[in-house]
Amino acid sequence: MRLLFAMKRTRLIKIVDCICAILLIGCTVWVACQYGSLPDRIPTHYNANGIIDGYGSKSMIWTVIAIMWVLVGLMSAGEQIPRLWNTWFKLIKENHSRLLALTWLFSTTKLVVSVMFAYIVVMCVIGENLSPLFLPLVLTVLCANSLYWIIKLVINR
Repeated sequence: MRLLFAMKRTRLIKIVDCICAILLIGCTVWVACQYGSLPDRIPTHYNANGIIDGYGSKSMIWTVIAIMWVLVGLMSAGEQIPRLWNTWFKLIKENHSRLLALTWLFSTTKLVVSVMFAYIVVMCVIGENLSPLFLPLVLTVLCANSLYWIIKLVINR
């Protein structure tokens, strides 16, 4: 029974990775193109209702972009190297379905984070409030996603 050091990527996971890459690169390029026309002050913080409650210099948009890249990068590294995970089961071939569920948990969470940050970047650049449904929707989707894959992990014993 050999320890698995890397998971084989399914076609669907590769598609999710491509969508995340498109969002990352697209946001970065779009901000670079828009940067010159941005006002000197842009929204940098939103309250729980999605209302702008903080402003900063336009260069702060690069911090949001950097956080997006770091989070997605860390999740990508984490999903590809299962030996870094703290799991309650052994990383052996017989547990492949469990490892796949963990990979999907990483991948779908990465997609939600990519979409969430892309939306925040767009709203910062155009200087608008977030939707009042933004926070409840993001929290619901992240919790439901985690719960779904955790249940799949437990069922796939």
